[in-house]
Amino acid sequence: MLAWLWTRLSDGGPQVSLSGRALRRFPEGEIDRLLRARVLIERRKADNWPVCAHCDCGLDARPVRLVGQELRACCPDDPAEDVILEDGDLTRFGIDAGRLAARIAASGGLAGSVSTVVDGVWMLGNSPSGVAVFLCSDLDPLDSPGTVLAIRAAADGAASVLIGREFGAQLVLHLRAGGLSTLELGEALDPESDRLRTDRLGKVAKSASPGPETVPEPRLQISRGRRTLRFDGHDVVLSMVGFDAFVGAAQKVVAGDVLLTYQELHSITNRSGHRDVLKEIRDQLEQHGIARQDAFGLVKTKHGRGVTIGLSPDDIDIRD
Repeated sequence: MLAWLWTRLSDGGPQVSLSGRALRRFPEGEIDRLLRARVLIERRKADNWPVCAHCDCGLDARPVRLVGQELRACCPDDPAEDVILEDGDLTRFGIDAGRLAARIAASGGLAGSVSTVVDGVWMLGNSPSGVAVFLCSDLDPLDSPGTVLAIRAAADGAASVLIGREFGAQLVLHLRAGGLSTLELGEALDPESDRLRTDRLGKVAKSASPGPETVPEPRLQISRGRRTLRFDGHDVVLSMVGFDAFVGAAQKVVAGDVLLTYQELHSITNRSGHRDVLKEIRDQLEQHGIARQDAFGLVKTKHGRGVTIGLSPDDIDIRD
């Protein structure tokens, strides 16, 4: 549960909101303990419900209505897609990042107190093998040389490991050059025991001197000249319109703009219905062996605003 909560915090930021339905996957006793410890903070109940991940209805949220004896989150396009809500589904919870970091540190029996190095980066303490352990909810500050120096100062000469999500090849190299090692959150926390795997921390800790590094291939590789793309080992050929739209969205991510607006999508494709274009792209991704869920995770819509590619810039390589 601790890794799941930290993932939600990393994705949603300090103001992340969790629904009671989302938390039902965990034992009530564990939720009660986290509430008493103020790791989870109960907030005012919601009066709406998120739209489907695959929906292009343009709404920011579904309205919640009482239909007969049922409380429903109503889909504006298809009543069959309505979500029947249960007691507690509309309850909302926040996460106290500092207390959650302390809980993760305690699960590994780390020595020392939890402290903030910079916003989004905590020092959890030292492992039994003497490794200084840091936990990141926000990777953006790690690009700053000042942050690397602050982490090294906090480590006080100890080998250091940063735990976080989806560091990306370039960031890993940047941190390695500063004498810092990285470990993905899913590898650092045991999903069954919910404990920090201190044995893995010692294995990944490196010396301050960077060694040779093999940079993994980007997950998404695009050839504009051949009009092909490769995603997670799958070679994909899109239609001309679909390829142009996909590349336009990918270029936005690489440039740091993230979102290709629906107006820009129309200019690229000369089609008025963005839903048809996006459906065509996702269908073709599936036809080339990419799971439907992954296709929707790769081509993501921001309701009422536009479309983006669900990868970091480091995971995208666009060539002529």
